[in-house]
Amino acid sequence: MIYKNSYNLSAPLRLKKAGVFLIFIFLVHLTIADCFLYAQSSHQKIRIRYINNLLTISAKNADLKNILLRLAEKTNIYVNFPIYLKKKITIKKSKIPLREALKRLLVGLNHAIIYSGSSKKQALISEVFVFTKPKKSRKVSGIERLMANRIKVIESLKKKLSKINENSRRGKGYIRRIRVLKKNIERLKRRLN
Repeated sequence: MIYKNSYNLSAPLRLKKAGVFLIFIFLVHLTIADCFLYAQSSHQKIRIRYINNLLTISAKNADLKNILLRLAEKTNIYVNFPIYLKKKITIKKSKIPLREALKRLLVGLNHAIIYSGSSKKQALISEVFVFTKPKKSRKVSGIERLMANRIKVIESLKKKLSKINENSRRGKGYIRRIRVLKKNIERLKRRLN
């Protein structure tokens, strides 16, 4: 009877362990299936072959990051790009040089292609860097434009003044105009603030 009681106590424990094990197997299966589906979906859009320094590439509405990663894998080059790079690419080219393919892929993006080799004929692409776009500069206001124009006029008047006598009639006129323009700039600065 002792054997029977211990068996009855362990039966629920075995069922719990079996349930936990089944849940574990189910979760592993879901994770692996998800990885395979992602891998298939990303690889179906991108086909790359690199033979004899010529590239054959086919991608339809594919993410540029995935294309660059696959390209780096196939060609053994180092690729560096910002994490938030978002650009969809559709391209279909066969047997083109790697340099030309990169230029087509990276059109409109700030990028640098680094070559290695001692001469032009032996130079091979070793690294590709894609940079972030520079921040758009704010628009220059009308007041700032007026101030810049006034400063340019002052500089040209000073240049003319350096060539003539300051005590002459023309020299005194230049000096008066410079003073007026400087006061004008001060007023514009107050309006700007």
